Amino acid sequence: KQWYQRRVRGRFKNNRVDELRLKCLGADKLSSEWILLNRGKVKVNAPGYESSKKWLTDFREIDQWNFEQGFRLTHIDATDTEVTDTGFRHLRNTIYLQEASFSDCIHITDEALPNLISSSEAGSLKSLDLSGTKITPDSLDVLTQLTSLKVLDLRNCKELASYKDVVLDTLKSELISCKVFM
Repeated sequence: KQWYQRRVRGRFKNNRVDELRLKCLGADKLSSEWILLNRGKVKVNAPGYESSKKWLTDFREIDQWNFEQGFRLTHIDATDTEVTDTGFRHLRNTIYLQEASFSDCIHITDEALPNLISSSEAGSLKSLDLSGTKITPDSLDVLTQLTSLKVLDLRNCKELASYKDVVLDTLKSELISCKVFM
């Protein structure tokens, strides 16, 4: 039992936000590190990085000692990773995020979503994949605030299945230029 508790506690340790590192590195760099430590991948746009078209898959690819301004997290692919609601606090001030996939992240619930609002308010967040997560109809208030979205994928969200018509009607009326998949 003790081994299991240590293992479970250790599994999600990468989701805690280190406030001191957040101040030093900035939200974009720390968010990138968080995704990479949880077996995801990211694209960044920053001085000194070859191309914003290349997916980074190892946190060691991010220069921790380069504190120059201009590091921008633009894409996240955290499909089937161990990111949690707690970890979503990393994304609170990432205003350059354009696309994010959290497909099949079974530890994501409604509590995670308010942390994406800053990216949407900045007008950058265009595509969001939350398919296979544990979000519920209670998340509609937050989802309708993500007004910059062009694509929203909510397929295989079991908690939404019973409310499919209501969810679709609400999202289509509030997010006029967004394609919603359920």
